[in-house]
Amino acid sequence: MKRRATIAVIVLALALGGFSLDLTRPMSVGAKASMPDPALTGAPSQGTCYNCHNAGINDGLGAILLFGVPATYTPGQDYFIGAAISRAASTRWGFEVTALRSGGQMAGSFSDSSNAVGEQTQLGIQYVSQTTLEGFDGTYTDSLGAGWAFKWTAPPQGSGTVTFYAAGAACNNDNAATGDYTYTTTGTSIEGAVTAVESTTWGKIKQIYR
Repeated sequence: MKRRATIAVIVLALALGGFSLDLTRPMSVGAKASMPDPALTGAPSQGTCYNCHNAGINDGLGAILLFGVPATYTPGQDYFIGAAISRAASTRWGFEVTALRSGGQMAGSFSDSSNAVGEQTQLGIQYVSQTTLEGFDGTYTDSLGAGWAFKWTAPPQGSGTVTFYAAGAACNNDNAATGDYTYTTTGTSIEGAVTAVESTTWGKIKQIYR
């Protein structure tokens, strides 16, 4: 089921112009195929993949996209989010995403990721990114693009607007600093009302059908 979700994101990304995304590449000192360092999403006071993949950033020849970010979230509800990246002539990919409240605190949590995705936490902030630690190539080496799927559990009531920050690396897999491009994007979700749950009794139910 997890792998199917990942494949669905890839198919969707390719259908929308062949986009693919990846935040990993063993091309320069510091770059990590297994999982990137945390805090590289482009969020305020954070770096991006450009720290290691620095041939260019947001050059208009590629992109990283976020799918499934709800325009309005229900506190505590689960959502499946997708990320995809692509750039012509690139052959290896990586990404990193986080979700923050307006004050910079973690908003909700990531979990139940596909076998191409992993989570890590630093200073109370959780990050989801590609991984090769589970025996699966989350960098999709030699593919035309890449996509990943992961679950986000929305924060509790009163958390306010959530911003998703994503950065991705489109790499050429030559183990050098040149030829790796970085892309960033954001997505916003505003807090919705909690669905009211009204208690009932067998007597109330019988009244409905009288």
